Amino acid sequence: MRKHIFQNLIYQSFYQVLKIIMPLITVPIVSHALGVQGIGKYSFANSIAQYFVLIAALGLPLYGTREIAKVRDSKDDLSKTFWNLEGFSLILTSMIVVFYFLAGFIFNLGLIYFIQVILVLGTGLDVSWFFMGMEDFKKITLVNFILQILYFVLIVTQIKSSGDLIKYTVFISSLAFLNPLTLWFFVHKKISFVRPKINDMFIASKESFLLFIPQVAIVLYTNMNKTMLGILSSKSYVGVFTNALLVTTTIITLISTIDTVLMPHATRLFVQKKFRQGYRMIQKVLNLEVYFTIAIAAGIFAITSKLIPWFFGATFSLMEYVLPIAGLLVIAIPGGMTISKQYLIPQGRIKEYNNSVYIGAVISILLNFILIPVWGAIGAALVSVIVEAIIWLIRLVDFWKRTHLGYSVRQVLMNLLSAGIMILLVKLVTNGFGANVLTTVIQVLIGGSIYLVLTTILKANPLISILKEIRK
Repeated sequence: MRKHIFQNLIYQSFYQVLKIIMPLITVPIVSHALGVQGIGKYSFANSIAQYFVLIAALGLPLYGTREIAKVRDSKDDLSKTFWNLEGFSLILTSMIVVFYFLAGFIFNLGLIYFIQVILVLGTGLDVSWFFMGMEDFKKITLVNFILQILYFVLIVTQIKSSGDLIKYTVFISSLAFLNPLTLWFFVHKKISFVRPKINDMFIASKESFLLFIPQVAIVLYTNMNKTMLGILSSKSYVGVFTNALLVTTTIITLISTIDTVLMPHATRLFVQKKFRQGYRMIQKVLNLEVYFTIAIAAGIFAITSKLIPWFFGATFSLMEYVLPIAGLLVIAIPGGMTISKQYLIPQGRIKEYNNSVYIGAVISILLNFILIPVWGAIGAALVSVIVEAIIWLIRLVDFWKRTHLGYSVRQVLMNLLSAGIMILLVKLVTNGFGANVLTTVIQVLIGGSIYLVLTTILKANPLISILKEIRK
């Protein structure tokens, strides 16, 4: 069993690394080729398509994984459960596709939008939840890896100019469709066909809907800002905002591996009634995490002016103002994520988790209507930071009330001081440097060294105490 879990961890870790590396290679190519207008048009259409994708999924990935895990040892029950769930999914997707086309014709959303109906169709065929329930991550990782390599080859060889926007949309949408379609070749070996029953499909739809509601709220405050930015401002601003989020999301994916690894351990401690030990562990993780996230957010602020021209291209010049703001998400999102994954979810406090999400969604919609018409992409970035910070604060207050534990105030203050000095020195030293790869590398090395030295001198480096514990 331990070997099996370890293998799954390796597969998932490998996939996460791939998700981090691939954008670093492809984003500059796509951004230079399509420009801010092309990225904006695609992202705006995609933001609308994602609402239909969400409805087509209807919580099935979570519900399906749980139900398959329950019956995995019986082929008959496994086959029955699979076809009831997938039958419901296919019927729902067929209905959603009709509404998708109606929305496109009514609001004249254009060819880029219509091409992305492939994403909705792919959602209906997605059976990754089956393999997750079976704890078979190898096939999911293998398929994703092959398709990512194919995507890389297509981007490098085919996307050359702004005229390739339709081609780019077809590539990325088709690959997203091939992902679930490929998994079907592995399904038939594990199940046999069983005619779905109406009553069972109705039960599946009802249970999936309960898990669907919180996801709606999450999409409202993570995706709607792109839609509203395209409607209330311009498509170019959508392109700027999307790429700024892409940078922060890539970094957050890396940081979130800490939570992914430690969540099972936190759950086990709480099951064993070792609450104080579990709370102390969460506190250590929070302080270790914020040590890195403050440095990264400050680093983004320090290198942005030299990074944007060579990495994204001249048409993304507005990102020099948007990216430093969006960089604060690197601090807020992991902070809230740690408390939810290691504290709320392991203790079964789903209601508290959902409430923070609902509050975030409402505030996001209100602030987007206020700030986007005035400040465009900058306003959208500010809203994202404010919403994520509020969600983080709500969860942190809940954690503190029940445990009287939280961040080390002294460490955070010293980290902020070190980060401020780091920004100042990096900008002074590299002020006359050109905007190129070498400059960015030098800035990162200088900034990282300054932050590490200062936090160690100020005794605000949690890595020191961790190393001492390991030595003991």
